[in-house]
Amino acid sequence: MNSHRLAVTDWIEFEEERHQVAGLNGATVRLRSESGRIQTLMLTVLLTDTSFRAAVEPPPRTLESDGSGLDPAGVLEGLDDTVKDAALKLEAHLLEAMTGYRSGDPLSATAGEPRPQYDPALPQVARVQAKAEELGVSERWLWKLWKRRTEQGLWGLVDKRKTRIRNPLKNLDARVIQAIRDQAAAERADSSATIGNRFYRRTQNRLDADHGPDTVMLPNRDTFRRAVAYLLDTSPSAPAYQRASAANQPDRPFGNVIATRPGEVVMLDTTPLDVLAYDPGTATIIRVELTVALDVATRSVLAWRLTPEGTKAIDIGLLLADVMTPEPMRPAWADALRYQMLRVPYERILTVDERLAEAAARPVICPETLLYDHGKPYKSDVVKRACTRWKIDLQDARKLKPTDKPHVERLFKTIREQFSEHVAGYKGFNVAHRGRTAENQARWTIDELTEFFAEYVIAVYQRKHHRGLSLHGFPDLHVSPNEAYAMALGSAGFVDCPREANVYFELLPIAKRVIHPYGVELNYLTYNAEILYRYRKAKAPYPDDLWRIRYDPRNLLHAYFLDPADGRWHVLRWTHALAEHQPFTDITLREAKQLISLRGSSPEDQDAVAQALAELQNRTDAPETWTRTDRKRHTRDEHRGTAQHRDMQRGEAPVDSHPPLAVVPDPLEGPEEPGEWGEIDLNNVTAAEVWDPNAI
Repeated sequence: MNSHRLAVTDWIEFEEERHQVAGLNGATVRLRSESGRIQTLMLTVLLTDTSFRAAVEPPPRTLESDGSGLDPAGVLEGLDDTVKDAALKLEAHLLEAMTGYRSGDPLSATAGEPRPQYDPALPQVARVQAKAEELGVSERWLWKLWKRRTEQGLWGLVDKRKTRIRNPLKNLDARVIQAIRDQAAAERADSSATIGNRFYRRTQNRLDADHGPDTVMLPNRDTFRRAVAYLLDTSPSAPAYQRASAANQPDRPFGNVIATRPGEVVMLDTTPLDVLAYDPGTATIIRVELTVALDVATRSVLAWRLTPEGTKAIDIGLLLADVMTPEPMRPAWADALRYQMLRVPYERILTVDERLAEAAARPVICPETLLYDHGKPYKSDVVKRACTRWKIDLQDARKLKPTDKPHVERLFKTIREQFSEHVAGYKGFNVAHRGRTAENQARWTIDELTEFFAEYVIAVYQRKHHRGLSLHGFPDLHVSPNEAYAMALGSAGFVDCPREANVYFELLPIAKRVIHPYGVELNYLTYNAEILYRYRKAKAPYPDDLWRIRYDPRNLLHAYFLDPADGRWHVLRWTHALAEHQPFTDITLREAKQLISLRGSSPEDQDAVAQALAELQNRTDAPETWTRTDRKRHTRDEHRGTAQHRDMQRGEAPVDSHPPLAVVPDPLEGPEEPGEWGEIDLNNVTAAEVWDPNAI
């Protein structure tokens, strides 16, 4: 038989609830439950109950209503002046009774001190008796106050009735509080709900399921609404994105991503730009995505890319190349924005990297570690190959944890406040903040927005003082990203970035193919060039005997082949490409194949693919017949093709071994006039009149 010892204030478990022993009276015991319910029962009933457990852990300590669990000095700071003055006055009386002086120090005596009845020569007992008569209290009370003052300081003399802590939940059942928190956690991903309807009903259902029907009832709706507002930092009626963001916060203290030198940690991320772009050729509104690379040590924006919705892996791979490539100066930019205006040893650095002679004031850094999210473009083979080639470590953030890369998330807010809000076509960061005429205000193309953003980064962001950057040893002196970069170079030095002419081709996706007499097949398309003739039916010098063909998903009109004989890249053209075909993306190719499937043909039919592409692209002749999808497709392909051509010009131009397409003369045109341009006398050409808008 087990023996139990019970004492007042002990905690026990009874009927699946913790109780504290409030009193013992022979054969009875008085219990106070954790929820505040008090009951008295026979001691034998308690000890013989199967649910009885002795010496259990007490519940977590809660805040006492008198504020005894708080910092006394902190409570004093928040009290009214009248309460503090009363405590100070009482302290002065006690000091006068004990020392003869109201300040307690003879050197700080005021006029008339010490008074005769409080002369320090008198016994302390006599002075205390005189003070008790003056205040109308007992001597015992004064000695008790003096003990409090000795142990607790001024806090011991404060009237505790004035320091009671307001606790709106003191009369609320702890099970109700837990149910509110559990139900809010369960509805983080649901649509918004009003507190007094669905959330109220579901919380009551949860209590019934956990404790039995009608065992624990919710308070009235007004009390319940106040309790929810007090318990939850994000209301169940808040927008879904706010509740999801609050749910994604870590359940532990925030850590810091520390970087002490440029390039130690570079964060990559993509977000929808809060500005709509406009394509004047198709009168189409385009949604734009912004991809940036941010250096944590200096908070510098190292590279950026603005693309139509659907950022591809090749964009991320070439973004890494942009990080290690100087940003060229624009003709209209001021000389103050040149790289040489940075406070760095420019002449010495120029001997290492001559490209900085015509570069803008933006750091050129070789990354050591990339921190990115779980987006599909970031986890592609293109990015992995690029990082392997340049010896860059990869570190992915956790899913749905934007707090793993807070610097770049905060950068997006800065870009919205300093750049996006001031550009025509700003659409707000969500539907609730979007104006009714946002699409009508869009006027800039993606290329123009890219130039505007480049000017913002170079002229504003890189030169503006950053609250997260401070001068070493002087935390109150903030510096700009450019100044932080200049200081970092003094301690870490300048690291030369790799410069490779064929970096564009080496970042393209790889397809392993056999070279047939008619060329190579890629995505059911056939590509050919004169260079392939010498390697037809030949085994490749690779372990699997297959040739490596590179392609750019942004422009499938061409593929690229590296000649192992001389190490030069050659352009392979689609054999069924017509003169009117503009560059097309892999998305357009899929749409063309779907159109072929609807007609009952096979995607391998090259003529059918060419005809479908022609139908999709030749609508340029009649823009008024375009649908919204057609306009979006045309704009996307045009921008992707332009970006692909611009990226290809970064290094050595490939050899275009395909013969030029023959130009078919228009039968409606007449015969060409004989003669050459050199036979025309330009002095006899009459200039066209210039229209003067002011002339009436």
